[in-house]
Amino acid sequence: MAEGRLLPQPPDPATRRASLDAARRDVQAAEATRVDYASWADAMLYEAGLRAARAIVLAAGYRVDAAKGAHAVAIDAADVLTQERQHPVFTRLQRMRRRRNDFMYEASVDPTETDLEQARLDILVVLSLADAALEAIPWQ
Repeated sequence: MAEGRLLPQPPDPATRRASLDAARRDVQAAEATRVDYASWADAMLYEAGLRAARAIVLAAGYRVDAAKGAHAVAIDAADVLTQERQHPVFTRLQRMRRRRNDFMYEASVDPTETDLEQARLDILVVLSLADAALEAIPWQ
């Protein structure tokens, strides 16, 4: 917030739930793609994590501005808003963000099966944190 990247926005549980439903579909799609195309699976897992991170930020009553670096800001903000209880997960999500960028915009090496499994587990943690953040909104 000090940098002006987080802007106040009233939480909207219905929209956030729809976003988390889409994130869960991303996880399912990643599982279906994992064997044949690991890089796409990794990118889909990252997108699921980003959706969940944004839901955490939105549940706290903020949104991230659209300036360059918005993905990184959303992930860092979600980490802070969850009191950094899962900091290693958010750190790995930042690494996934860089892998996704390399895959989308550069030539890159496919993630390993170990990378994908850790990514899947991390995204499930972020989804759980997002669910808890939405449950904490008192007027639902």
